[in-house]
Amino acid sequence: MNCSECKRKITDDNYFIVDDLPVCYECFYGQIEPLAIYPIGKVSQVNPDGISRIDLFPYQCKFMYKLEEEEWISIIYYLHQTYHIRTIFNRGRGGIGKEVGVFASRTPHRTSRIAVSNVELVKISDTHIYVKGLDAFEGSPVLDIKAAKKKEKVF
Repeated sequence: MNCSECKRKITDDNYFIVDDLPVCYECFYGQIEPLAIYPIGKVSQVNPDGISRIDLFPYQCKFMYKLEEEEWISIIYYLHQTYHIRTIFNRGRGGIGKEVGVFASRTPHRTSRIAVSNVELVKISDTHIYVKGLDAFEGSPVLDIKAAKKKEKVF
């Protein structure tokens, strides 16, 4: 298989599918090497009532001091079930709406696969964090948690 941009042969798994075409990491990232980012936990339960449970790894409890005092928190997570990238989207339900690029949308088909959701903190039990409004799949790796000001719109 050849890269659709530079036409070089792709010999390993270091490529993305963008608009149904293979693009090598070098064309996608330039000369910068991809970063190693490690999760601190995962989304373990997504319920129909809008309450989700995040399970942090045991060592992370040291970093949770006074987290329960926050009303809103930002969850930074990895879109682990997204495989293809699109450059243009119709913003709106059912593909009806304004045509925009990936950076002007909330699509999960992103170039970095990193997502952010501002959520309401419901409760904390040990290293289990219960939140309302998380837009993530069960099993999504959680990369970071930050205090947030009220419900801010996050893209």
